[in-house]
Amino acid sequence: MVIGIIVVLIGLLVPVVGAVSATSRQVSSQSNLKHWGTGTMMYLGSHKDKLPWEGMKDLDQMDTNLGENAYWANAIPPLLGERPYSEIADAAFNDGFQVPVPGQDSARSIFVDPSAVAPDNAPWSWGPIGPSGNPRSCYFNYVPNSQLNNTYKSDYDIPDFSPKQTMAMSMIPDAEHTILMMEMRSIPEELKGDDPYFGEDLARHRGDWKRFAARHFNGGHLLFGDGHVGFFENRRVITSVQGSVDPDQAAGDWNIPGELIWDPLGAAIND
Repeated sequence: MVIGIIVVLIGLLVPVVGAVSATSRQVSSQSNLKHWGTGTMMYLGSHKDKLPWEGMKDLDQMDTNLGENAYWANAIPPLLGERPYSEIADAAFNDGFQVPVPGQDSARSIFVDPSAVAPDNAPWSWGPIGPSGNPRSCYFNYVPNSQLNNTYKSDYDIPDFSPKQTMAMSMIPDAEHTILMMEMRSIPEELKGDDPYFGEDLARHRGDWKRFAARHFNGGHLLFGDGHVGFFENRRVITSVQGSVDPDQAAGDWNIPGELIWDPLGAAIND
């Protein structure tokens, strides 16, 4: 009888412990993104309200990105007492150090969610082998909103490579609901196999709803223009204003007024 009672109590306790652990991991991830928010606000204050540069899109363009002080991964960390990513990447390339990835020396890195699962291709690499025997590499779980300046760049005919011409926060009419940064999926399996965005390439240093996280209670975190961080379920984030999750819907717009704004100056489309 006593053994039976103990077994029942253990059965009741295990889910509770698991839920507490999951909540702790979520809080840790939220804290990381809040640090990015603090650093972003500090950067705005010292750069005439201008946002950091999002960088050029492709992984093989990372050398150009890391060479710019205005690149987000270089610009914000020093304001938080952290190294710019260019220094982290150079150490890995020249001295054989590993850039932070989940499951390794990542708990102290604001670039990595320690509760994420590292993908098989982590860290993401490009270019020739360096003196340490490693190629150049990087890895991020928190990235800028890639849709933020789409209309801005189009309206002002700004080329992709423009670290000296970035958006000002004063241009954003609804900062409270406009997304500056997001928590990105680390592996496809955070989603179900039939999810419309399951197969998206996750080796990216910027993203939008198509790569939004789902590892914390089926969701993740978003950093908004007023500096606050919110938790959202993945399903809510990938649902358009028309109420559809179909990426090919006609005139689909993923801006949700008063809630989630990806492009503050125009429609957020699946480009």
